[in-house]
Amino acid sequence: MFNKCLSGCGNEEEFENYWTSMITKYELENNGWFNRLYGLKQKWCIALSKGFFSARIRSSQRSESTNHAIGFNASLTTNLTEFYGIYKNTVKRWRRTEQQDEFNCSRAVPDTGFEMAGIMRHASEVYTLTLFKEFQKEFMKGISASSKIVGDYDTTTIYMVTSPRGESSNEVIFDSSMKLITCDCLGFEEFGMLCYHSLRVLFINSVQKIPDAYIKNRWTKTAKSEVWDKFGRVLSITSQAGKSIPWRHNITRKFYNLVLRSEDNEDAIKIIEESLQRDSLAIDSLSCTESVRMLRSGKSSSNILEPARSRTKGRGKRAKWHFEVSKKKRGGTSTSVQANEFGSKTPKPHLF
Repeated sequence: MFNKCLSGCGNEEEFENYWTSMITKYELENNGWFNRLYGLKQKWCIALSKGFFSARIRSSQRSESTNHAIGFNASLTTNLTEFYGIYKNTVKRWRRTEQQDEFNCSRAVPDTGFEMAGIMRHASEVYTLTLFKEFQKEFMKGISASSKIVGDYDTTTIYMVTSPRGESSNEVIFDSSMKLITCDCLGFEEFGMLCYHSLRVLFINSVQKIPDAYIKNRWTKTAKSEVWDKFGRVLSITSQAGKSIPWRHNITRKFYNLVLRSEDNEDAIKIIEESLQRDSLAIDSLSCTESVRMLRSGKSSSNILEPARSRTKGRGKRAKWHFEVSKKKRGGTSTSVQANEFGSKTPKPHLF
């Protein structure tokens, strides 16, 4: 019953009913630990945290996925060098998998077992293969659900959608003129994809495409290209020098891969070193030509300024030596060493 309260409730009302039943059944009204846990229900109850985007990823799942990705080959005796090798192989595997997924999303056609039409076809064109499978599950569940109209106000219609097994019902509000739809299960706010309640209403209203307001760019096939385009636009607006950052990252990766492919071949290493020396001379000649051109035009690429001067704390006096400070503490009359005139002081007898 506690697991039901933790992750099996659909809304706050259902959670309160199950929590009250559990407390009453096991006589936990005066249990201090459960009372404190109930006070923190917003932090651990899934039904109370659907108002913000989380992609349905829990904190424990994040830690488990990190351990699975990095620590599957590591142990307590793994040193830093071995860990770097494990990390490099892991990143290489991630990039290889990502490239394969991108290729499959751009070329492959989802297999549904039936002819796709309308909103399903649109989803297959927009979403990645992984997200399309999730969308297909929600859509099929929506087909199996039942719905009825509980309110109708001009272009706005209120539906009550019941799950296939009839264990829960949710209210869906649909505006046919603006193509706006909301559900009290907050599935879209939590995951970024329409829930089966909303898909049920769209299906019975013969909506052929997913409204643009309910398509998250992060789940689409063009998510990466849009991110790079947006990044490039931001850099072009902020600074002229920032335009070279994407090119810098791209060319750095290419040269790094080239070095990795050539590190075990002496001829390849020689070719890279010769090319590097030749290209360096060519770039230096371009830099010298640009400097000469600027000098002839009376401009300078950099202004030489006076070095910044720092002022120490205090009145700027010199630091005293340790024997000067100790002499003052013993009651000396002066902190500086005075030069005595020759013969003004009688030497000690044992010196003669």
